[in-house]
Amino acid sequence: MIEYFDLKGRHVFVRVWTEYVPSPDPFSLVFIIDNTILLGTCWNNKLEGAEADVYRFCESLLTACYYFLQPEHPHVQDLTKYARKNAEEHGFELKDEIVVYQVSERSGIYYFCSTKDLARIYYHNELLEFTDCPEYKGKHKGAVEVPLKEFIEDVLKISREYLEKYAPVIEEIRLEHGEESDDYDFLQKFYREVEELYEKVENG
Repeated sequence: MIEYFDLKGRHVFVRVWTEYVPSPDPFSLVFIIDNTILLGTCWNNKLEGAEADVYRFCESLLTACYYFLQPEHPHVQDLTKYARKNAEEHGFELKDEIVVYQVSERSGIYYFCSTKDLARIYYHNELLEFTDCPEYKGKHKGAVEVPLKEFIEDVLKISREYLEKYAPVIEEIRLEHGEESDDYDFLQKFYREVEELYEKVENG
């Protein structure tokens, strides 16, 4: 059995460890954009994962892109109003974002936001507060931004790779430990929906 697998785009990097630890979130992962660790930590010069639900994590990334691609939709606008208020209560100073989507993880919180051209992610990574890696000290809270188009392309790339190569590995381990199967038919369908929406927007 592989110890971990990596999913890489131009900016987005996700590493998932396959060791099963009995808990509601039995696997651990790190989520990095450029050199910013949004989830997980660095300890003794090594990346360490945060407990996470890999299926739900992948679904959240796709959902962010789904919203970014249709900022005018009334549901997206309502969601943005609510999430913007929460973000400000969490001490983030938002700017000119037109979409704001909140994701809460066990060890942190982040807000996927978009302007017309940028994906901007505000984050508070509680695990990273305790890092002993000098390059990450004091970087447990902040914001990172990348071109919107490249962020969506990264999410589509790593989601496709996860669904094709690694979802069966994760699922097999979960089933061996008596868990119920996740609904990958839904996730595949959702992935295709986001991909089609992206192509439609790109082609005007």
